[in-house]
Amino acid sequence: MTKPPYKVVFMGCPDFAVPSLCILATDPDFEVVAVYCMPDRPKGRGKTLTPTPIKEFALQHGFEVRTPVSFRKQPEEIEVLKSFKPDYLVVVAYGLILPQEVLNIPKIAPVNLHASILPAYRGPSPIHYSLINGDSETGNTVMLMSKGMDEGEILSVSKTPIGDCDDLGSLHDRLSVHGAELLVKTLKSYAQGDITPLVQDHLKATYTGKISTDTAHIDWKKSAIEVRNLIFAMSPCPGAWFNDGRERIKVFRARVEDEFSSEPAGTILVQDQNLGIKIVCGDSRVLSLLELQRAGKNRICCADFVCGCRLSLNNLCDDETEE
Repeated sequence: MTKPPYKVVFMGCPDFAVPSLCILATDPDFEVVAVYCMPDRPKGRGKTLTPTPIKEFALQHGFEVRTPVSFRKQPEEIEVLKSFKPDYLVVVAYGLILPQEVLNIPKIAPVNLHASILPAYRGPSPIHYSLINGDSETGNTVMLMSKGMDEGEILSVSKTPIGDCDDLGSLHDRLSVHGAELLVKTLKSYAQGDITPLVQDHLKATYTGKISTDTAHIDWKKSAIEVRNLIFAMSPCPGAWFNDGRERIKVFRARVEDEFSSEPAGTILVQDQNLGIKIVCGDSRVLSLLELQRAGKNRICCADFVCGCRLSLNNLCDDETEE
């Protein structure tokens, strides 16, 4: 049986992965021998090359950083990875496909932290889709990695309720911290032989795709709760949006009202500094917009928005074109 400290090669990129790397880096039962992430990418209007959050953290803490674009196209990187002689490969939102030759490298196992209760929401956007679908709970799964996407045997699961005020930002941050804690406990228990992997029920699997501009486009013909869920799932980034005939408007907060209207979906019933902005949805229920943002402007409350701007269309379904 392998004993601590366990050698870990960590693979990840976004903010979500930082707590996991942090807790592994500070736990005496682990030795992070290398960190893998995607290469720097252009960001912002100036297209400045920007490192991933994981790379920034790794460099600040003196870890060796590797940024291959593909293990298949760069087989020499597989040899470098072998040279670290890891007990674990730990993958958290890495974004790069790992061939079987890579998965075979660690002495104990390749392990992945995924932000859903598998087999639900396999793929790249599990947090978004748990909110889009109005789920009452979500969680994290730690699994053994296999060639299939998020199909590996389950080692552990933790759950968390989704509150009425949860949006993408709050749920992301909570799952990130909870996932890091679950990951470390699981790695220790599995190495000690205290966990029996559980095969996923693949017939119950659901899948997510990448979030795009089209995903975030508000369809007022959907029910008020569906529109509200989309808004919270896209807040704070990229922001659910609609076109008012002149420009793209983003919405970050909304409330489903206990009122109905016989007006067509997309009708703007009210634009008032005190009463707010109220819009009819496809189920005839009214939705109030609470926080909005014009193109190039700051995110502001509805009262301030109405004070400085009025939506130009009487019915938002009249302009379905994308900017």
